[in-house]
Amino acid sequence: MFKGWLTDVEGAFAQARAQGKPLFLYWGATWCPPCNRTKATVFQSSRFAELAQGFVALHLDGDAPGAQALGARFQVRSYPTLVVLRADGTEITRLPCEVEGLRFLELLALALSSPVTVSEALAAALNGSAQLSDDAWRLLGFYSWDTDEGALLADRPLAATLAQLAEAAPAGEARVRFQWLGLQAALAARTYAGSAAADAAAVQAVLADRASVHAQLDLVLNLAVDLVRGLTAPDTAERVQLASAWAQALEFIENDLARNVADRLQALRTRVRLARLGGPAVNMGMARSRVETARLVVSEQALRHTVINSAAGVLADAGALDEAQELLEAELPRSHAPYYFMHNLATIARKRDDRAGVLRWYEQAARTAVGPSTRLQWSVTYLLALVEQAPGDAARIQAAAADVLALARALPDARAQRNGIQLRKLVGKLDSFAAPAAELAAFARA
Repeated sequence: MFKGWLTDVEGAFAQARAQGKPLFLYWGATWCPPCNRTKATVFQSSRFAELAQGFVALHLDGDAPGAQALGARFQVRSYPTLVVLRADGTEITRLPCEVEGLRFLELLALALSSPVTVSEALAAALNGSAQLSDDAWRLLGFYSWDTDEGALLADRPLAATLAQLAEAAPAGEARVRFQWLGLQAALAARTYAGSAAADAAAVQAVLADRASVHAQLDLVLNLAVDLVRGLTAPDTAERVQLASAWAQALEFIENDLARNVADRLQALRTRVRLARLGGPAVNMGMARSRVETARLVVSEQALRHTVINSAAGVLADAGALDEAQELLEAELPRSHAPYYFMHNLATIARKRDDRAGVLRWYEQAARTAVGPSTRLQWSVTYLLALVEQAPGDAARIQAAAADVLALARALPDARAQRNGIQLRKLVGKLDSFAAPAAELAAFARA
């Protein structure tokens, strides 16, 4: 794994200015499965180390002192967020962590050499003030819209912006991304006004082309449920047709031994989720075999973390809750971040309507979590679960509130970014309680 990461923000930018190099910012957390996938498939590669000779690498861990305040400064929240900046702090682009490893490295090289920023490319694309190169369109198409946080979009609506870009872009990878992501955004915002039949047919045309499936791997893995549900009605031939086309593309990914096992398992999990929507049934004997094989053969820490997460998801989404729980519990002593899997176990308990189990796992996760911000955020999650699942247990709620209040008061950036977002979830939840819950409620409102 690449070991040249700097952790001091000001020092990293000073070095970038002195050396005339861009800066690559990795914002992440130890427990985050997509972060671990990126570590295993990108940061461990020799190509990343080669590219790193041309940039300054800055790792901002979400649990480092003052990290959440720095996250607010850089407008980063979701783990991971991967940003390429010029030495003066101007943002060049944000890269999507979900793309396949080699594709990510190609995009990183493109960003490092780009004469334009993604902001400049967006302005030119929307107002037609300049002819964009293929590379500029690619930079825009593979921008990480999911982790934008207003850095590029500002006040622009996502769905409308993507629709404009899809109209303006030349045919190719970038246009497909604008179209698919625009569909997802419009459906989520309930502003979709297109032709579902025409859009479903366009999606199926991409799914039928192996090269396009490879190019849009992240979208094929992650948008299936949203687009199948949004573009087709339940129990219709149209849904069966689109879900079947998508399942076939996912099977292509699953069976491609050149891909990493995490992506292949994620393809299997997505097929399981499509089957629940009315898509083709998944052979669960085969699914269990692939889960077990992955469990046995993957030992590298980072990759194993994301593989076990996906494997448990395959089983849980298929309704095999006992098997998913058994897999996760067996992994706890081995994992470098077992507290993350405790949240998964709480979710399984919730599916069983096992209130005691939900609270037990959330409490254990809060108690064992590593890192001050993670401890704070997950202690809030436990407190919220108590209020929801055991509203009459005042003593337990007050004890959990006292823990959260102590953690928050000890953190200078308790109100920043992920910390503040989590604390604000408590607003209105503790109004009927006396101190210390009442003090925590006031702290959350401040």
